[in-house]
Amino acid sequence: MMVMPNFKFSSDDNFEEILNLFLPKIKKSLRNTPLQEREDLEQEIKLKIYEKIDVFNGFSAPGFFDFIEGITGESKF
Repeated sequence: MMVMPNFKFSSDDNFEEILNLFLPKIKKSLRNTPLQEREDLEQEIKLKIYEKIDVFNGFSAPGFFDFIEGITGESKF
């Protein structure tokens, strides 16, 4: 499981850090790709990661009790 450190995802300065977190998985996945297409596919994957970084900006997961309340629709606490 990949643990994401606390930093702002939308910062271009952090793109290298984010990319370094994903790089081992990218390299492993590229082994299943023909040699002639690996470089192009790697660039496309990195581009998609860069495009999707803004999705994580401001993203926060609900706490346990907020999640349960959202599912059941009633507050127990």
